[in-house]
Amino acid sequence: MSSEIVDIFADVVSRLSEGLTVTMPESMDFSTVPESFVDVDNPEVSYVFGNARYFKDDLDDKTKAEETTVRKFPVVCLFAPIKEKRNQEDPVSHQFYTTAKVNLLIACSSTKEWSNEQRKVYSFENVLRPIYRRLMEELERDRRLDWGYGGKIPHEYSENYSYGRYGAYTDASGNAVSEPIDAINIVNLQVKVKINNCTRK
Repeated sequence: MSSEIVDIFADVVSRLSEGLTVTMPESMDFSTVPESFVDVDNPEVSYVFGNARYFKDDLDDKTKAEETTVRKFPVVCLFAPIKEKRNQEDPVSHQFYTTAKVNLLIACSSTKEWSNEQRKVYSFENVLRPIYRRLMEELERDRRLDWGYGGKIPHEYSENYSYGRYGAYTDASGNAVSEPIDAINIVNLQVKVKINNCTRK
């Protein structure tokens, strides 16, 4: 198994759907307030890595084709480039192959018409928080990663209610993601990759 961080997160996200249940509007017309909902078991969760502009371009590309537009959300985005510290000495146990602080975005489709109160239920409680919990569970289970004796994952967590109403901007020049999203931002998630996972050639 690969010890590269982008590959580890790809594997983790690929396992998210197992045992995951999200609640989606029965009608996929996000321009209106949904009247009924349905539980979706084991939904597919997309994975993208790159900078914010790449994330926007990837969503735009997937929107062009019907077979990909239905699978672009929900999505976990790992922001890159990732600044790694390689061959770090751990004073307690062993060397790590690499350590890094990574930033992630968990996003789902939304609409500008929803209030924050609606967004809290339709996006965060029904979709994003369940994905976040499964993401943490799978990260804790991945044997390539070391979380110390407590097994907890240090990170900063925030729910962004402004993306859906005002847009998610990819850079200072005002380029925005082409459709409304709601998202959980995860910042400074401290990853330690064990050295004995390195692929031997």
